[in-house]
Amino acid sequence: MKQRAAMAIATSLSPKVIIADEPTSALDVVVQRQVMQTLGRLQDGLGAAVVLIGHDMGLVAQFADVVGVMYAGKIVEIGPVRRMIEAPKHPYTRLLVDSLPGIKVKQALTGIPGLPPPLIDLPPGCSFSPRCPYAFERCGHEVPQPQEVGPGQLAACHLYPEHSALPPMPERMSDTEGQL
Repeated sequence: MKQRAAMAIATSLSPKVIIADEPTSALDVVVQRQVMQTLGRLQDGLGAAVVLIGHDMGLVAQFADVVGVMYAGKIVEIGPVRRMIEAPKHPYTRLLVDSLPGIKVKQALTGIPGLPPPLIDLPPGCSFSPRCPYAFERCGHEVPQPQEVGPGQLAACHLYPEHSALPPMPERMSDTEGQL
């Protein structure tokens, strides 16, 4: 109910952009869906754009057209939602997508090993490199720049343009290290 009241107050002046920061956190899936449907109706009624901020890739995939994935305060990948879910190009995006439970095949739930860095003390080079299963020497000293990796899709990763897709997951990630 608090989310609905906050949406009513926030949209009372007919904004052109609605920023929804974790609008469904701590809600069960039924209420999540109701809140997101309400947000969708508000968006349609106002003709407004919605910026949805969240950690739940499954929820984002259901309600977004374009997804931007951030790590350590920077966008590491951006593109159409379907492409990002089916063929993520940045290792962090892939690990986020891989952490979703499968609906067709039963699989062990996995997490992303390690911890994010403190934003006031980022590591040199790519800030994801200490946790990245694909990190190599260049990653530790050079910040990757966003580059086109597919139609309408950009990724900031040193694997490109040498690769056209992420390589298979290295063995060190397939053991129990990342499992919950």
